[in-house]
Amino acid sequence: MRLRLTLHCLQRNCSIGLSYSYYLSAAIYGWIEQSSAEYSTFLHDRGFPLEGSVRRFKHFCFSRLNVPQRRIVDGRLEIHSPVIEWFVAMPVEELLQHLVLGMFEKREFFIEREENRFAVEQVETMPEPEWRRRMAFRMLSPLTVSVPEDRYEGSLHQRSPDAEGNLHRNHRVIPHYLRPDDPRLAEALRSNILNKYASLYGSQPADAEFRCELDQIFIARRGGPEKVSKLITIKAGCSGETRVRGFMCPVTIEGNPELIKLAYESGLGEKGSLGFGMLEVL
Repeated sequence: MRLRLTLHCLQRNCSIGLSYSYYLSAAIYGWIEQSSAEYSTFLHDRGFPLEGSVRRFKHFCFSRLNVPQRRIVDGRLEIHSPVIEWFVAMPVEELLQHLVLGMFEKREFFIEREENRFAVEQVETMPEPEWRRRMAFRMLSPLTVSVPEDRYEGSLHQRSPDAEGNLHRNHRVIPHYLRPDDPRLAEALRSNILNKYASLYGSQPADAEFRCELDQIFIARRGGPEKVSKLITIKAGCSGETRVRGFMCPVTIEGNPELIKLAYESGLGEKGSLGFGMLEVL
């Protein structure tokens, strides 16, 4: 299910940093907590686990703010619109109920600092699309998906030998975010949506077809993969700051309509709960 929120900025000359998605995510958790602290803790700390894996899914996504009258000045978004549009989606009915209840109890939230306060003026349920085996979408928030990458730090001569006399470098696994032209992208997106499905329903779908095709003409017209890519900072200026690379371009998805619907409601790719992967039907 998808909601359209109409927001109003409560002060004039509002200016927010461009990497504001973390604050929108915090607002959603805050509304859920307003309705049920227990459910908010469950969602934030545990989520929906994938059996046999450490992976957990939150199963919600949201768009960037739609600000018709705006200016970008010194890397900040100046908001001049009296009305702002924001979309939130999720496939879990209980999650939706807590969100809406909390929102009506506490309509205000802030972005970045207390002075940048916004109020929810209207909440609408969006009509559900007609699900088909092949559908075209545009992105309302950047798409990101990664594959694990081994990272070794330091040279061997800088390390002390272990008990058996072997030298080792520090090793860790980090996410490698895929570019729009990476040949691994389609399979990574398919694997992600199948894992999301299994975390919700406890098994894989009988029909596991799910193929994503990016609009290469759009990408070429924009100047190539780098021109549609964005580097988003999560928790900017705070401890735990991290950067995520995503991209924005139209995408066509072909396959099981149930999986397409899940991508629409839970987000395509990773980090939907941090403001990535929201789609809109073309």
